[in-house]
Amino acid sequence: MAKNRAIVLGAGIQGVSVALGLQQRGFAVVLVDKASDCLLRASFRNEGKIHMGFVYANDPSFKTSTLMLRASLSFSRLLDEWTGREIDWRALSSHPFMYVIARTSMVAPDRLLQSYEKLQHEYRTVLKQEGGSYLGQRPASIWEPLSADHLKAWINEKFSVCGVQTVETSLELEGFRRIMRAALARSGAIEPCFGCSVESVTRTAHGFRVEGSRADGMTWDRHADIVVNCLWDGRLKLDEHMGIRPQRKWVYRLKYRLLGTLPRELEGMPSLTVVLGPYGDVVRYPHAKTYISWYPACMRGWTDGVSVPQEWERHCAGWVEDTEASRIAQDALAGFEQVVTGIAQADIDVVDAGVIFSWGKTDIDDPGSELHERFHVGVHCYDGYFSIDTGKFTCAPLFAKQFLDCVC
Repeated sequence: MAKNRAIVLGAGIQGVSVALGLQQRGFAVVLVDKASDCLLRASFRNEGKIHMGFVYANDPSFKTSTLMLRASLSFSRLLDEWTGREIDWRALSSHPFMYVIARTSMVAPDRLLQSYEKLQHEYRTVLKQEGGSYLGQRPASIWEPLSADHLKAWINEKFSVCGVQTVETSLELEGFRRIMRAALARSGAIEPCFGCSVESVTRTAHGFRVEGSRADGMTWDRHADIVVNCLWDGRLKLDEHMGIRPQRKWVYRLKYRLLGTLPRELEGMPSLTVVLGPYGDVVRYPHAKTYISWYPACMRGWTDGVSVPQEWERHCAGWVEDTEASRIAQDALAGFEQVVTGIAQADIDVVDAGVIFSWGKTDIDDPGSELHERFHVGVHCYDGYFSIDTGKFTCAPLFAKQFLDCVC
C-alpha cells in the first residue's frame, strides 16, 4: 500500500518539526526550502529564546503568556520524540535570563511582578495538567526578585533599579540546527528539496501539485495528498495564491542581530532581556558567541505588503556589506551602553538579519499594539492545504503536534 504523501513548505523549525512528525506517522515527505539547508533563515537568525511568557506582560488577556508557557513545556519532549534522541538540552542552553525592568517601561514594575506571579501559578497548573518540562528541567520556581546589589553589578542604575532572575534560556542555534539536520538525514522518508523556491500550489483530482524554480533557474514540481505551508516570509503570498487572505492587519519587520565577544570586564554577565518596550537582549552562551540586539538600532525594515521586499534577501541570507554592518553594530552597542556600561567595547564578528511576521499595524513602542500579543496564531486547515502561523520559535513543536492530531 502506497504511503500518504505530504509536501512541507519551509524548512525552518516549524517545517522541520512537521516533517519529522509526519514521517514518524508513516508519511512520505518532501521538505522544500529556498535556502541551501534547513534552519538557515529566520529560525537561525534570532535569539533562540524558549519563551515562558515573561516578555508578554502587556497582553491583558494573558493568552500569549499562557500559550508560550504551554509551548515551552512541550518543546523538548516533542523534539526528543521526533528526532528519536534524548537531546542534551543543557549543552545547548544559554545562561538563564535576567529581566531588567526599565525606568521607562510601558508596564509598571508592580504590574510586571503581578504578571510574573500569575505566570508562576500557571506554570504549576500546566505541569500538573499536561506534564512536560522546560528543556528537561522542572524547577519549583521559574523566577525570583533580583537583589539590588546583583542588579547594579551589571546594570546602570540610571536605567533600572529592579529586575528578576528567571529560568528562561535560549538555544545555541548552530548546535540545535546540527541536531535537526542529523534527524532529517537519518529519516528514510523525508526528501530534502533545498535551493527550491515555491511559486504555485494547485489542487488536482488526487491532491495537490506544487511547482517552483531552483537556484540554477530550472523548474521543479511535486505531487502530494496534502500540503503544509510552514513558510515564514512567504506564507501569506502562497496562501493568497490559494484564495486565502487574512482579515487582519499584519506587518513584516527586518531585525538584525550581532554576534561577538564581550569585553573582559563583562565576561561574567548573565543573559538579559530589558522590559517592557523597544529595548533589547543579550544572550550569553557558555561555548558560543554572545548575541546582542538593541531594538531601535536593529529594527531597520517594515512592510505591510503580502511579501517582503527583495532587497531584504541578501541580509536574511547572511550577507551584509561591511560598512552597513559596522554602522548597525555601532548604533546597537551605543544604545545598549545606557543599560550595560562597557558593552560598547564588544568585538562584533557577525551582523545579519531575520524577518519577523506579526499581526498588527503599529510598533512595539505603542502600548496598544497587537505586536504585544502572539495568541492569534496556529494551524489553519483548508481541505488538505494547511497553513501554520508559528508566531514564535517556541511554538513550532506544539503547533506541529496540533497539526498532526488533525491529520493522523
